[in-house]
Amino acid sequence: MKTIILAIFLLISARSFSQKFYLGEELIPNSKEYKLLCISSETGVHTYQFIGILTDKYFFEREIGDIIVGIKNGIIVTTVYNVIPKPGDVGVPKSIIDLIQSNLPFPLKNINGIYAVNIDNETISISRSNNPLTFHKDRIAFMNTVKQSILRQ
Repeated sequence: MKTIILAIFLLISARSFSQKFYLGEELIPNSKEYKLLCISSETGVHTYQFIGILTDKYFFEREIGDIIVGIKNGIIVTTVYNVIPKPGDVGVPKSIIDLIQSNLPFPLKNINGIYAVNIDNETISISRSNNPLTFHKDRIAFMNTVKQSILRQ
């Protein structure tokens, strides 16, 4: 699982990538760089908004709006990158889907505009959203998370 995600992030990194948050790595958030959004009563995951200084403001050649990380027992279990669509972007642009798909061993499935794949104990999804996860802004949300069944343990 880490190899697949690392390959995706290395490719994206070469195309301009901001803060790097990898599933399974340790992270102890501080109040200067992270704002606590909520704590799940079901899974115990602490969800934070990254409010620190971005080292690079672009992801998928689009400006980052927000980064969210979920942490359980000091380990990153969820990452969400909300990127600002370019004028003319419709849904999730094919260029982004193609880039992600070229680094995955299984095809992304499109269900109502949400592209996703489950690989081992991990879910990768990308969608065009305007909801609480995107702070009610039109964003292209890239989410990488450990499966919910594992988070409940």
